[in-house]
Amino acid sequence: MSVLTKAISLFALAFTILTPVIALGFDTGKPVGKIALEGLSRADSNTIRFYIHSKVGEKFESATVQEDIRRIFKLGFFDDIVIDVEEMGEKLVLTYIFREKPFVRDIIITGSDEMEEIKVKAKVKTMKGAFFRQDRTPWDKSRIKGLYRSKGFYFSEVSIVVHKIPGNQVDVEYIIDEGEKISISQIRFRGIAAFSPAVLRGVIETDTAGKASFITDDGAYKKDVLKADRLRIESFYHDNGYIKIRVGEPEVEVDREKNRVYVVFPIEEGERYRVGEVEVEGDEVYSAETLREKLHLEEGDVFNRSRFRQDIFDITDLYSRKGYAFANVIPSVSANDDGNVVNMKIKVSHGRKVYIGKISFVGNEETRDRVIRRQFLLQEGELFNSEKLRRTRTRVNKLGFFDNVEVEQRSRREEDLIDLNLNLMERNTGQLSFSVGYSSVENLLLQGQVKWTNLFGRGQELAVTLDTSSRRADFSIGFTEPAIFDRELSGHGEVYNNSFEYDAYKSRSTGASVRTGRGLSEFTWARIGYRYEKNDVTIFDSDVASIFLREQEGETTSGSLYPSITYDSRNDAFNPTSGQKIYGKAEVSGFGGEERYYKVTGEYTVYQSLPVEFVAMIHGKLGYGGGYEEKTLPISKRYFLGGPRSLRGFTYRDVGPLDENGEAIGGEAVAQLNFELQYRFSRFFRGFLFYDRGNVYSENDMQNNTTDKFYDLENMRHSWGFGVHFFSPMGPITMAYGFKLDQRYGESPNEFHFTIGGAF
Repeated sequence: MSVLTKAISLFALAFTILTPVIALGFDTGKPVGKIALEGLSRADSNTIRFYIHSKVGEKFESATVQEDIRRIFKLGFFDDIVIDVEEMGEKLVLTYIFREKPFVRDIIITGSDEMEEIKVKAKVKTMKGAFFRQDRTPWDKSRIKGLYRSKGFYFSEVSIVVHKIPGNQVDVEYIIDEGEKISISQIRFRGIAAFSPAVLRGVIETDTAGKASFITDDGAYKKDVLKADRLRIESFYHDNGYIKIRVGEPEVEVDREKNRVYVVFPIEEGERYRVGEVEVEGDEVYSAETLREKLHLEEGDVFNRSRFRQDIFDITDLYSRKGYAFANVIPSVSANDDGNVVNMKIKVSHGRKVYIGKISFVGNEETRDRVIRRQFLLQEGELFNSEKLRRTRTRVNKLGFFDNVEVEQRSRREEDLIDLNLNLMERNTGQLSFSVGYSSVENLLLQGQVKWTNLFGRGQELAVTLDTSSRRADFSIGFTEPAIFDRELSGHGEVYNNSFEYDAYKSRSTGASVRTGRGLSEFTWARIGYRYEKNDVTIFDSDVASIFLREQEGETTSGSLYPSITYDSRNDAFNPTSGQKIYGKAEVSGFGGEERYYKVTGEYTVYQSLPVEFVAMIHGKLGYGGGYEEKTLPISKRYFLGGPRSLRGFTYRDVGPLDENGEAIGGEAVAQLNFELQYRFSRFFRGFLFYDRGNVYSENDMQNNTTDKFYDLENMRHSWGFGVHFFSPMGPITMAYGFKLDQRYGESPNEFHFTIGGAF
């Protein structure tokens, strides 16, 4: 019996001549009887066998063996693979003999004085506990140098030393010569006349080094940023009428001795152009006058390329709202150098109307299709409407069940149809959360909550909440069905037991409520509810308590109706960037129980996106209440201000009426204003500055802490501060630090606030 051993190396491609040699050494017609693996130490044998397509019992095929070895080599585990073919009786034995690559025992970073090792290691592909691949080292070297250059170490160098260790292991050492940090000390613009250097510096991202550059990286020399800055300058000039602007390659001069970089942007501005003749062709869908209304550029205006692009988009969108999803707006722009004007001509080819084909959802593993579908303003077979599609995306996003909502349109032009795919990334809507906060009034705040905002994927909400502190003990269980029978009809039920300990008394409310609501329009809901509760006021020392508090002491019951109406066009319930919310609520007690009172409260909130990821928020609130049938407004229903959701920087002690003992007793009227300027660091994290203003008013104020002139805008407390909003796994969290602008004797100058919940 003859034996043939043939070494096959991937790099030599010896398999190109394998088949004829094998044919001379053994019978290739015999089946494979056994496949053996030798030399495996760390590589998993099951993984290797998965890539071997040669099968026991099948005829030996040299081409198959060749492909097997190529596939295994691509794993990057081996330096060499040898195949041994041996005849045993009427069958062949294939033995794959492997020489494994060294295993990386450790990654060593040397010389990284100015950079944290963890940041350097994060940039390399070579990993501890994996096979060492020599082909990855150039990539690692380039990434490390790129990291250093992004921080201003432009002359950094990296060398790699591989230390062999017994047991076919290696330690990979990255030796870094950081060099000196260089920074941009001067940026100049050559050839400019229309704009000052200061204006153009505000356009580009590249900046000179400042006092805080060691923190902000200002002044770092980055080639890719300079390339982008060329485009930024060109775009800025285009939007200011200079349509023939030319920005050359930035000229960079490096001073190694002083570790400085000088950058010059060569610019040829050309002449400034204005809008000349504007010609718009109408059609049977829209008249020329209607289309012209969408153009913001008029004859004589400075030509603005970005504004012109937006106008074209607006006209295209105008047609898509009427079903012409494939409308083609054909702009024609011609420059007249004699008069330095740009003549514009706009013609539309609207094509045929398009209808909605199939609507499908991807990524909603928990949420049922019907929960999403009932938010759709478009139905299958309906005429396509881009405006309704945008509003549908907003409605789905406002559910709060998804981190990301993207609409994909798939055209079926031959059928005049568009299929809509909603690509969703589900959020964890089942939350078991525990949070800790601090307040100067309540000291340590503990909140525990079990909440499902999308129970069983049906869109229902079930929440069990416990809030405790040195003064507070609140417990509630609530259930909400947002769409009874999949219609715009909601239902809610809740039981609760809330108590709060003030300085002179303790208030406790135990009760239950039911509520139903109906959608009146896309953004408007009307609701009505009934609440029955028992209120108990306990005074700590009746002998020194005020007359007002003694009148409130004891146990009472109340049954009240509370209708409300809400208009909410915000684009997100937790992190809105646009839209407004208008909320009005009335409460009338007298439908069971002993109490007789009424309250009317109105709130308005608006969000507006600003340039550079800024968002402005304005919130206002007015409220008024009183008693009837010789009853007064109970202290548990009176208005209080101070805290994270009303007047930040204050506590309830600081704002509003006081009795003759200086105890806070709340009021019959409230006025509140909140202003925020938010900055979006990411979709889920914002910083903000705020200014708050407000007061509580009452005729029962014994300490002249406020005024009996309701809604006296001059008599208001105010504060400013800063904080962060972020969406955590336990829900939206806000932390804020507020500073009083009118601190009074005995008050703390500031307050820290911590809350879990949505925005204003």
